[in-house]
Amino acid sequence: MPTFSVMYKGAVIISRTLMGPFGVDRAVHSMEFTDCENGLGIKVIGGVKEQTGEEFGVYVKRILPGGVASYDGNLLPGDQILEVNGDSLVGVTSDRAVDVLRAASATSHMRLLIARDEEAK
Repeated sequence: MPTFSVMYKGAVIISRTLMGPFGVDRAVHSMEFTDCENGLGIKVIGGVKEQTGEEFGVYVKRILPGGVASYDGNLLPGDQILEVNGDSLVGVTSDRAVDVLRAASATSHMRLLIARDEEAK
């Protein structure tokens, strides 16, 4: 998997590519947030549906105004969250994803691994 890193606003963003659905390459980015003890200010959607077992991935639905993610500007609606502080969000329910995000924000330091479909924007 090709890798490159970029210094942006004092944070290092590491990027790679991941094969997405229908053969579309999606860029994979690592993002770090600090001072996020009150959360990132995002709404998520998706996850595994317990009744059917269908896996949809955990995605950023919305960035809330005034939150850490809004001020930072790197996280975007439609980004798939793959990991939070090393904990995988692949194959988890929406409730579990929210629990992992909340637990990570309590540490005041959050590292996200996200996949982004550049062409879908």
